[in-house]
Amino acid sequence: MVVGFICEKTGERLPFDACLECARTRLNRKLDCRFDEATIAGMIMGERSRTDISITMINGCHRGVFISRFYETYVAPSQLYWAFRGQIAHKILEEAHLHPDAVKEKRFTKAWDGIDIVGHPDLIIPSQKVLKDYKTTKTVPSYLNKDGVISAYENHRTQLNLYRWLVPYDIEEMEVVYFSMEETLICPVEIWPEESTRKSELTVRRVMEENLAPLKMALDSETMPPYERNWSCDSYCSVSDICFIELKKEILAARWAQRIKEGGKKNGKPRTPKKGPRAVRSA
Repeated sequence: MVVGFICEKTGERLPFDACLECARTRLNRKLDCRFDEATIAGMIMGERSRTDISITMINGCHRGVFISRFYETYVAPSQLYWAFRGQIAHKILEEAHLHPDAVKEKRFTKAWDGIDIVGHPDLIIPSQKVLKDYKTTKTVPSYLNKDGVISAYENHRTQLNLYRWLVPYDIEEMEVVYFSMEETLICPVEIWPEESTRKSELTVRRVMEENLAPLKMALDSETMPPYERNWSCDSYCSVSDICFIELKKEILAARWAQRIKEGGKKNGKPRTPKKGPRAVRSA
């Protein structure tokens, strides 16, 4: 889990409390730090230790989930700012009272093949049978689906369909509401079929079978999941430094294993030495 910040001015690794104290006493202003104490506190509040498996984890980077759970990491404050910006929008949502039956960010738990899964949908309006999620983003989506409607990003479509499976409400409409620095956009999300034989068509069962079991096995066995590049690698990953360090180790180990294999040390049996000058000298 993230236990502190890497100061963007000195490079020093600081526990959360030390970084917050630096900002609170205005010592950071002497370093021309761009983060004040409220911003630092907000980013710290968003970090917490997790022992469960959530919808977001299933739908996200399993390698990042593993590193966040088993490694103590330090990150630059700028790496957590995007999440803090999202918290601001969610705080406004929590305080707005627009629907008497609104269910806001409530924790739900449901089991799949004996594995408990948790999730916190942003907003459910049971009387309207609507589920909504709010996202802050650099740019709003622009891809048109087959009906000529701007489609939500793929990982968000997956997240909402998993939420629909999770919650004990009848949901007939789903939306992602995007906020960028320039505009807002509402993207309807298509509800997946219960079953499908088409490989291009997603279902809850297909996503769970492909993602839940591997994630659960990795966490239970404390085995690092394999590297798979995804959308979060470019700007949104707070554990990319550890990920790449471990990836280099894995690549070196794989190369070493390949050399051993090519050298004839296969199935525990050493290669028979070749005849010739090289074999004579080694003798």
